[in-house]
Amino acid sequence: MKKLMTAAFVAVSTSPAFAAVDTTAATTAITTDGGAAIAAVGGALIGLAGTAVVYKWVKGAIFG
Repeated sequence: MKKLMTAAFVAVSTSPAFAAVDTTAATTAITTDGGAAIAAVGGALIGLAGTAVVYKWVKGAIFG
């Protein structure tokens, strides 16, 4: 049992060496394309909000 505990402790306590992952290309793509997508969605939401306000105004004017 002591050998098993010692082996488990050694396996957990050693730090594995991982290769570095290059994320610069993904970060650049998200930054440039993400800004355009966010602007498009924001513009669409503002357009829908404006349409809803105009619709309510017209409905209120007609049915008063």
